[in-house]
Amino acid sequence: MKGVLFDLDNTLIDFLTMKRRCTQAAVSAMIKAGLRMEYKKAYSVMFEMYKEYGIEDQTIFQKFLRKMDKVDYKILSAGIIAYRKVKVNELVPYAGVKSVLSSLQKKGLKL
Repeated sequence: MKGVLFDLDNTLIDFLTMKRRCTQAAVSAMIKAGLRMEYKKAYSVMFEMYKEYGIEDQTIFQKFLRKMDKVDYKILSAGIIAYRKVKVNELVPYAGVKSVLSSLQKKGLKL
């Protein structure tokens, strides 16, 4: 064996928890920026749209706003900024991941 290949999402980090927290922050920020929708409804609609378009759709906020009426760029940017701020802090490896990767690297394996 010369190397080890692995996926990041739900292998090294808890992707779904990160996605929920990022989406919560984005929805809250969009409402604060002027989105006229109850938080629980907006959050629910976002996750229904993730099911429809894919959980990693890069244009989901635009699609969400278009579905609500129109894309308001103030609301859109508030959502994107909030999402990214939370994401940076949520990219935390599962317990034990760092030591496993370190052990594999010490064995000379390519990761």
